[in-house]
Amino acid sequence: MRLSVKVSLVLVLIVGLAAASVDYFDRQYSKRFIQGNYLQEIMAVVRQVGAEMTALSDLRDRTARELEINKLRANRPDLLDVALYALPEDGSGQPILVVNAGITDSPRLEQAPVLVTQALLNNQSISEVGGWEATHRVKVASPITIDGRLVGATYAEFSTSLFDELQRSQRRLEVTRILIKGLVIVLAINLFLYFRVHRPVRALLSAVEAVARGKLLTSVPVRGRDEIGQLAERFNLMVERIRVATEENTQLYEKLRLAHDSLQLRVEEATAELRQKNRELARTNELLSTSQREAARAQRLSVIGQLAATVAHQIGTPLTAVSGHLQLLEEDPQLGPEARNRLKIVETQIERQSRIIQDLLIYARKPDPVFLPMDLNACLEECLALLRPEIDRRRVVLNLLLDPALPKAQADQQQIHEVFCNLIENAMDAMPEGGTLTVQSQAVEAPPTEKINGWLAVDISDTGPGIAPEDRAQIFQPFFTTKKAGRGTGLGLSIAFDTIRSHGGQVLVDSEPGKGTRFRVLFRGSEGVY
Repeated sequence: MRLSVKVSLVLVLIVGLAAASVDYFDRQYSKRFIQGNYLQEIMAVVRQVGAEMTALSDLRDRTARELEINKLRANRPDLLDVALYALPEDGSGQPILVVNAGITDSPRLEQAPVLVTQALLNNQSISEVGGWEATHRVKVASPITIDGRLVGATYAEFSTSLFDELQRSQRRLEVTRILIKGLVIVLAINLFLYFRVHRPVRALLSAVEAVARGKLLTSVPVRGRDEIGQLAERFNLMVERIRVATEENTQLYEKLRLAHDSLQLRVEEATAELRQKNRELARTNELLSTSQREAARAQRLSVIGQLAATVAHQIGTPLTAVSGHLQLLEEDPQLGPEARNRLKIVETQIERQSRIIQDLLIYARKPDPVFLPMDLNACLEECLALLRPEIDRRRVVLNLLLDPALPKAQADQQQIHEVFCNLIENAMDAMPEGGTLTVQSQAVEAPPTEKINGWLAVDISDTGPGIAPEDRAQIFQPFFTTKKAGRGTGLGLSIAFDTIRSHGGQVLVDSEPGKGTRFRVLFRGSEGVY
């Protein structure tokens, strides 16, 4: 960017800042002054409505008051709404609407606005101008007193559109005048700088460019003894010294170039070797870390599985026997209603314990999946049909987005059905007061490192409270649960995670506290699917 352009921009900036400052302070002063006068004017209009009433009967004369406010609105086009309120005769309770007119429906003004209550409480006229520029509306309330007694209040809303447009027009006119003055000042200063500074500097710049191209015999004529003349004289001296130094540096540069080429070759060879070793070390560390995590998880799952199978077997048999005896007791015709209800409560608790034991056995003895072509959409619809009564009971809104062209997956129908039902039940448990359950199936792109063509994705989302960041890393661990006692075993997500991993897929979780959670189940796509 040329110096002249920079100077012009600086001048424009200075003049612009000065003009903006003047405009800002002028606008603030005008705004306060003019708006203050306007508020006083409309406040006087509202006070006049109450001042014309000399008796309480005048305030309660609905017909006369309606004619009066309609006449007032005809004389004041900016008056949008006006309402009269009367206090109850006993002086207690909320103000009562006597009459209102304007563009607003009466039900909104049936109850006295807060501004009216404040005016009555303080016994003085008040206004509300918050958001004036955005709403173009001012609200005013004034108490009505008759013979020194507070009997009611007047409420009005005025449109400031015409007033605001007039202010904007005045501001535009003032800004135009300031801009014209600023442009004249900038133009005058630029003309002075062009003849006294820019032209001599341009001649010096041309000499500098010639020297830069290698013409070391270039010189600049010295005119005058001012700063630019001194600069030209010193420039000529500098060019002479550069010419001498350049000849000496040419010889030294050739020697350094030869040494540099030799050193650069050695550095590149060493760097390439070090880079290769670093890549190999990173791959080794990654494999070692993955193996250690998998080994630790497998060891924990093995111990937990053995313990779960032992506990489930030891508890399951007595529970089965107890359940049988309870069923025999229920068949006793002499059993009273109260005792029969208690037996049902006991039997319900035994069924709950049996389900927990069944989860433990499933976790401990999960069979290998049988891979067959499977329609993921049909499986999701089957799960939703099974859980539809519970969805309706919990007032959950279902948003079903299934891709009709979704290819089939190679999976175990029963195990995947269990995973989908488990994730949907967890989503409903996260919304005890109701919410939105979104179930979506789609084909997504695979990462570049995958050799297959894509993934089949199933997303199950809720609008619950979300998962805390400190719990997110543990939700797939066996027996970890954030549910209340008795609501879960903490095995559902662990079973789902292991099932999908045995299918060669992934389970991803995306959760933000306060906004809900989304579980994404990914199945590997088949060759040639997309």
